[in-house]
Amino acid sequence: MEEALFDQRFYRQQHGLGDRGRLQHYLRKGDAQGLDPSPYFSTRFYKARYPDWNAQGARTAAADFLQRIAAGEARQPHPLIDPVWYAANNPDLAKLGARAVLHFMAHGDAERRAPSASFDPAFYQRCYLALEEGLPFRHFILQGQSLGYLPRVVERGQAASRNAMAQGVQPGKPVIILAAHDAQPAGVPLLTLDFAAVLQARGWQPVIVLQRAGPLLQRFRAAAPVHVLAEGWDLSGLLAGVPADTPVVVNTGAAAALLPVVRAAGLPCQLLIHEMAEYLRDQDLLEDLRRGQAAGALIVASMPRTATALHGEMGALAVLRPGVLLPPTPLAAFRKARGWRGSEAPVFIGAGHADQRKGFDLFLQAAAAIQNQCPTARFVWLGALSVWARDLAQVALAGGLRLTLPGFVPDSLAWYRAADGYLLTSRQDPGPTTVIHAAAMGTPFVGYAADLGILEMAAGIGRFVAPGDLAGFVAAALALRPDAQTRRALRRHIRAETGFAPYVDGLLAGFSRVVPDAAT
Repeated sequence: MEEALFDQRFYRQQHGLGDRGRLQHYLRKGDAQGLDPSPYFSTRFYKARYPDWNAQGARTAAADFLQRIAAGEARQPHPLIDPVWYAANNPDLAKLGARAVLHFMAHGDAERRAPSASFDPAFYQRCYLALEEGLPFRHFILQGQSLGYLPRVVERGQAASRNAMAQGVQPGKPVIILAAHDAQPAGVPLLTLDFAAVLQARGWQPVIVLQRAGPLLQRFRAAAPVHVLAEGWDLSGLLAGVPADTPVVVNTGAAAALLPVVRAAGLPCQLLIHEMAEYLRDQDLLEDLRRGQAAGALIVASMPRTATALHGEMGALAVLRPGVLLPPTPLAAFRKARGWRGSEAPVFIGAGHADQRKGFDLFLQAAAAIQNQCPTARFVWLGALSVWARDLAQVALAGGLRLTLPGFVPDSLAWYRAADGYLLTSRQDPGPTTVIHAAAMGTPFVGYAADLGILEMAAGIGRFVAPGDLAGFVAAALALRPDAQTRRALRRHIRAETGFAPYVDGLLAGFSRVVPDAAT
């Protein structure tokens, strides 16, 4: 009977049992030791809550639970799963009676249904999980709980938020607040981490405010004190906990809604727009940007194309071209990537969260056409795949495309160095930083001339062809076989053009132009 609840993968991983983590181990030892057979069943909790758990002869707590609900008796398998609450709040399951709790274990978590009033899957999904990742309850049990993630929002209020901020900063060191929309493994969050590292090295005390969190939250916490607004922190209270002259950098137009609150607190503020103008319009972010601008925040475009495109709606914007701080990559990673590459067959790479804007479908189309002309060619996409992209990738792999999908990797430089060329197929992209990282490793790109921030800044690092010109794109890609001299020249060019220190200098200098008091 226990096999209905036994999750071997969970049991092995959660209890560190390796190959010993089988049902037989659970039956012989695990239940007696209080080990959980599934993320949805807590052995110790169940035995404590129901001291009569073995009164009907069940050999394990899980067996008793299944036996009882089969008889129509509602029993709680986990402190965060309330079978009565679950049945009452999901009327479509009313006919299941006591067995409704099994629905949550089998289907409800995947459907993001709440198992009780104590766990909010919508909040947890939005706040902590990777884009399009599922099973929020399982994630909380496997990882989130031990990392301090919250099962639901905890509203702190202004006073508690102010006190928490004040207690987290050290007196005598200048504080700077870095705000961003989330901690997903993407360009803006990674740039925020780079800012934190460099500013800290310069003697600043960075504090990070995120609208939501994400898979990089632990890296953010290791870099600086972090407050995630979605967890229930009050922004105005947090801002009241820092000195009156504390500068605030809002790093991305996606977080523009924070600007009026920051300026109402009287703090100097600038927002860095990394998005393209059309994206800002599509996401209805321009009104938030204009409100922030009217309140006295300095709006800074990362790319001249963005400033030009927004001139009619926002007037003349400052432009600060981003620098690039290369992610640390150990020598062992470069050796591993060289070993993976092996032969002299050409390797082409792309990167980013694979979706329509990044042109993952165009990447696969180009890869198939390149492989048709060069059957030994191989292809790599670094980054998370959307559901749409995963479906496309499965079709491509089934069709014989020599495609490797490592996901998001911290040692991306090693992969770029192992490639002959970067395939830039984005339909809309402000940077992208990944192209610069590749070029910093001596790997040039070929791209479609779409709505890209670097369109006029590509000299020396790659070439563009007209959108839709697949034949021209393939020809340009196959011509990308950089020799050692070409790679050295490209690396020198990137070092000269994308220094991070001048970027931070420009960022700090921008605060002299911020209106000091929005009230006037």
